Amino acid sequence: MAKTGMAEALSRFRPGARVWIAGAAAEPGAALDALAADPELGRGIEFCGIWLPGINRRDPSAGVPGARLRTAFLTPALRPAFADRRLSFHPLHYSALPRWIAGLGLAGAVLQVSPPEAGHVTPGLACDFHDALLASGAALIGQVNPQMPAPPGAPRIPVARFAALVEAEAPLPEYDPGGAGGAELAAIAGHVAGLIGPGDTLAAGIGKAADAVLAALADHRGLALHGGMLSGAAMGLVESGVLARGVTVGVALGSRDFYDRAGRCRAIRWRPVSHTHDRSVLAAIPRLVSVTTAIEIDLLGQVNAESLGGRQVAAHGGAADLARGAAASPGGRAILALPATAAGGRVSRIRPRLDP
Repeated sequence: MAKTGMAEALSRFRPGARVWIAGAAAEPGAALDALAADPELGRGIEFCGIWLPGINRRDPSAGVPGARLRTAFLTPALRPAFADRRLSFHPLHYSALPRWIAGLGLAGAVLQVSPPEAGHVTPGLACDFHDALLASGAALIGQVNPQMPAPPGAPRIPVARFAALVEAEAPLPEYDPGGAGGAELAAIAGHVAGLIGPGDTLAAGIGKAADAVLAALADHRGLALHGGMLSGAAMGLVESGVLARGVTVGVALGSRDFYDRAGRCRAIRWRPVSHTHDRSVLAAIPRLVSVTTAIEIDLLGQVNAESLGGRQVAAHGGAADLARGAAASPGGRAILALPATAAGGRVSRIRPRLDP
């Protein structure tokens, strides 16, 4: 392992290589800055990753000659590349992503890590795919950022596993869920909260609907949380004792203050997608209750959570994994929470049958 600059670290990759650029709070800003400053560093490279809407706002391939993208999520920043056919989109559930990563043939992977301690670093607040990247044999490049916490419950990675470590301090990418969802979502959340009781393990993501449900659980006790993402609303329930039975998540998305609190919390177990979204793991959790949302649903129970008017607006994500796991869990329930209408009441979200 060598300490070096980011441009030098990236110069090892040749045209045609596939290089993973981490997403969520582990997005390596120093690598994106280096590519923007010298696009020749990325010439002909295919950048792969799982970049999340609302937090990852940059396109690694922008302005880079011959560069392409490969991902299972479409963020607003990536839509121009998709329109230009420079982006290969893979509609995959979260549970399928570790195997997808294994088959990419990655030459390298760039991610943010916490500062070394006793010969190890951690993936910090983004432990979603670290195990798959380690198993892939890719040359790891770590942006060592003093602002990335080393959570007590996060996995450790030996510094010897890295081809290069680059010291570069910068604020972590932040996620703003926006304002409260309003009276309609609060009413829905109240109904959902009435279906959840002591001994249940909640599987919920992020967004206004999820935050509304979490807010409605403020007076509950004896709950646990298992899922892919930890939000500020969920962190509040950890600190108030609502989630006293334990929390298992992969990434944290929120503000700087939230990152500091989550990074110090000993109640949180940080685990990769291969654990958080694995069907057998989910089915083995008694009374697992998934809470997901959608764009529309029909009378056959079919759900559309990805397209609007024939346009892809979201990805598979982990919602189906969590819902199927909850359905297989002893005493589990899969809850779909959404308003009955859209466009100010002019469009029904409940359809006789979804379009093909």
